[in-house]
Amino acid sequence: MSDKPMQSTLREMQVLLRDGRSWAVLLVLSLIAGMIGPFGTYEAIPLVPRLAYWGAIVVGTAATGTLVASFLERQLRPHLPAALAAAIAGAAAGPPIAAVVAALNIGAFGPNVTVIDLVTLTTYCTLISMAVTVLSAVLGARPPGAEAAPVSAQAASQPEPALLDRLPRAQRGRLIHLAVSDHYVDVTTERGTSLVLIRLSDAIRETAPVAGLQVHRSHWVALDAVRRSLRQNGKAMLELETGTKVPVSRTYLEAARAAGLFEG
Repeated sequence: MSDKPMQSTLREMQVLLRDGRSWAVLLVLSLIAGMIGPFGTYEAIPLVPRLAYWGAIVVGTAATGTLVASFLERQLRPHLPAALAAAIAGAAAGPPIAAVVAALNIGAFGPNVTVIDLVTLTTYCTLISMAVTVLSAVLGARPPGAEAAPVSAQAASQPEPALLDRLPRAQRGRLIHLAVSDHYVDVTTERGTSLVLIRLSDAIRETAPVAGLQVHRSHWVALDAVRRSLRQNGKAMLELETGTKVPVSRTYLEAARAAGLFEG
């Protein structure tokens, strides 16, 4: 089952739409811009319409930039370094962002837009979009505020699991657990859970080089994420570092024992 860039991008948009933190950031930015009134809007627009104008600008440009840049970045990342892919994707998102701003300006102030205004607006939007996208790619390499843990040269040379490329940037991290959810797979990392349209068998193949084990027809676990083994109502279970309890079916119990997850 394929997972095309547009499908992945739309799922990332859905995740952001459901994320209260994303809306909180957009709200704060809208309020700040609306209260300050940059670019002459303080004098030109009363407070309430100004807040609405800047809210539309912030949400519209954020949605457009995320959609375009994420889509292009997913296509470029397999072929280019992450920072370069982010820079190109961010630059490509600049003109669509400028078009959104120009449309909102025409709606708010009328069609008094010159070619020079459009060129200037597009230049600023492109540069800002590039900066934001590259910064996001750099910061997305590990959780914000986390210090890089010392690793061996061998570990540093190992590629990241291909499965991570299917996740929103904010969710990419150390793999912990895969679980079937209808036609999707819930991919849990140290940074959260994302829904991916993929078969479990294909997802497991993309976990390499992470050491893990399928323990149920609907579950795979990373070995270093297992906190302990236990039995509930006579059924074998594994408790993960997240607190999630995963069933171990009889089919996979012997393999789990061989991996040291169960004694005897």
